[in-house]
Amino acid sequence: MHPRQVQSLLKVVELGSVNRAAEELYLAPSSISAQLKELSSTLGVELFETVGRGIVLSPSGRELLPLLQQLHNLVGDIYQQAQSITTKPVGVLKLFAPSSMCIYRMPSLIEQLQTLAPQLEIHLTHEPFDYQRALLQADIDAAIVVSESVSSEWQAQQWHKENVVYVCHPKRHQAQTLSLIQLLEQPIITTEVGCTYRVRAEQHFKAHDLTLKPRQAFANVEVIKRCLFANMGIGLLPFCVVAEDVAEGRLALQAVEGAPYAFASWLIYPKNRCLLPKLQVLLECVQRDHANDQ
Repeated sequence: MHPRQVQSLLKVVELGSVNRAAEELYLAPSSISAQLKELSSTLGVELFETVGRGIVLSPSGRELLPLLQQLHNLVGDIYQQAQSITTKPVGVLKLFAPSSMCIYRMPSLIEQLQTLAPQLEIHLTHEPFDYQRALLQADIDAAIVVSESVSSEWQAQQWHKENVVYVCHPKRHQAQTLSLIQLLEQPIITTEVGCTYRVRAEQHFKAHDLTLKPRQAFANVEVIKRCLFANMGIGLLPFCVVAEDVAEGRLALQAVEGAPYAFASWLIYPKNRCLLPKLQVLLECVQRDHANDQ
């Protein structure tokens, strides 16, 4: 059984097509098919079955898939550990972070990494992206997430406190603390449906038998800020996104009963993942920032 065979199988499962997997791996479709046949022969079971013009995992293939994924991850860890045998962080560090963190938190972290690990190349991606699947398949090394808590399935290190606040143009700002009913009298601008910030606000309103009805909703925090600069309403954003604008008077924090909402940014990675030097140096930077944030 060769690691390339397992990689080909996982890519076919991911993309649902031998041809698409071949394009992704820069191989001929016939090579992929031959590898799958060899792997089935080695294991003594049929891993795929034909459905129409395509193929899908057989029951045996579905049963073996988690173990094959673990093997693929382990092979990747071995290669990376071999490259890092001098304990120096080298290679490529592949990370995910939400767009707000990419813009307002990651630059300082990347600067630290460039200083401590100059041979480390950083690849950063943001949403829309299935980071949980990518973590489990070792397509990325770690992820930055913003939430109130983290699932126990991940190894997690808190990074920063990320209070989510209501904010507006200074001309719209009201000195008194607004009730939720008073807040609903204003045009509210939030992130998209399903965003953790918005879900938390919706829960807040629901607890008071009210419904959050945003006037506008955008996936990009920069679009929300532009609307606030134009005095189009009251926005819901992580404080780090507006901290500089509030300090310089371009925006103002609007006090609302029951807010701000307490969140945190976290570094997460699979519990069974080998802590390679490149991940270790990232963890140390995050731990240092967390200590300074207290």
